[in-house]
Amino acid sequence: MPKASQRLPLLQTLNSLQFIDALNSDSDSDIQEDIILLDMITSQRYINPRRRYPSHYMYTMNDLQTFSSEKFRQLCRTTHESFEKLVAQIQADKIFQNSSQNKQRNPAIQLAVALSRLGSNGNGAALGKIGMLFGISHGAIVLYTQRVIQILMKLKRKVIVWPTIEQRREMSQVMQAEGFPGCIGFIDGSLIPLSQRPPNDGEAYFDRKKR
Repeated sequence: MPKASQRLPLLQTLNSLQFIDALNSDSDSDIQEDIILLDMITSQRYINPRRRYPSHYMYTMNDLQTFSSEKFRQLCRTTHESFEKLVAQIQADKIFQNSSQNKQRNPAIQLAVALSRLGSNGNGAALGKIGMLFGISHGAIVLYTQRVIQILMKLKRKVIVWPTIEQRREMSQVMQAEGFPGCIGFIDGSLIPLSQRPPNDGEAYFDRKKR
């Protein structure tokens, strides 16, 4: 449901006052004041000044590179090596290039923001918390996340592939030695706890640990 801005009820009230003053006031000054105030509000997009996020020391590539392995994993949910490999795969994509003169943030920073958000849950994934952490706006967080998800989907066919004949033969030999003849592989996975139950078929999302 669309959320009404703070300007709307204020403009409606001023229009009503202007109409009442036009009917009841004996002086043109009241009407003139209403007109001036109404003009001031309609000429500005925002009633309150826009909030600026202070730059944070973590919002630089140099700082990310100097983080300890533990601290970097806490922030980006991956290792330095894996992060750098992923950056090398995505940084040249046109999704990180604007047609205007305004350059985008470093793709590595956008990736770090997206990974930090995707790797958090509950209050940790709140836009306000991530915004204060990296010193960026809520809109930038959402935009960076969307870009990273789009480009990761592009890489899906490159990184998720069926094993070759040689790989299947080698895996089959290994699995047979382990007591599983005819098996060419197996799949493991990671459970991702959700902060809340989905509205549709929510009971289907409980795992064996009742989470």
